[in-house]
Amino acid sequence: MKLLLINASPRGEKSNTLNISRAFAEGFPDYWEKEEAVLSSLDIKPCTGCFSCWGKTAGQCVIRDDMDMLRLKISLADVIVESFPLYFFGMPSKLKAMTDRCLPFMLPYGGTFDPSGNTLFHRLRDENMEKKKLVIISSCGYASAESMYPALVKQLDLICGEGKYTKIFCPQGELFFSGTAERQRKGYLETVTKAGREFCESFAISEETAKELEKPLLSAKGFEAVTKGHKEWFPNT
Repeated sequence: MKLLLINASPRGEKSNTLNISRAFAEGFPDYWEKEEAVLSSLDIKPCTGCFSCWGKTAGQCVIRDDMDMLRLKISLADVIVESFPLYFFGMPSKLKAMTDRCLPFMLPYGGTFDPSGNTLFHRLRDENMEKKKLVIISSCGYASAESMYPALVKQLDLICGEGKYTKIFCPQGELFFSGTAERQRKGYLETVTKAGREFCESFAISEETAKELEKPLLSAKGFEAVTKGHKEWFPNT
């Protein structure tokens, strides 16, 4: 069994979200093969919209770069974890480029209609891809995650299908490098590792654990006090 952790933070190893994602991966036993891919170190050109992957070269992109290697890693993995910070209420640009370049995995839209409203507009080309499990782990710099992720969730629902992926959204991401709230950070990461163990066993996170992960590390006022005390984060403000 293989787990592929895609570190999609532009900050690479300095990513706050990576702390959470690695804690999740720790919940998987040693017999799992675990690999990390760092997007910031890869050459991934933007999709040109030529649609050759839906026509002349069906299932294959005509652009030759590191996406060839990354698509292969994705196709061989059983669980794919995408780890990234929330950027302007969406995914970072390098991850968006990677996502666009995953179009060869999909079939063209054929005008189908599902009255249930759960249409996957672009179905997967290879039915074996249906068996793979996608986990989205993202942190943001806001006191609460509740109102910050609707745009990203809508996009993921349209691409993957509603309920077809698992998500962990962590607010107050700055606390993972601020040096404060050590006890809260430790407790949160232990819960994330528990979530990883649960996911490994059943490819799902229990409702109880999910609710624990939704709780902010600090109160809104507490987080505000911490951020005000770290002006070096935003030197030009």
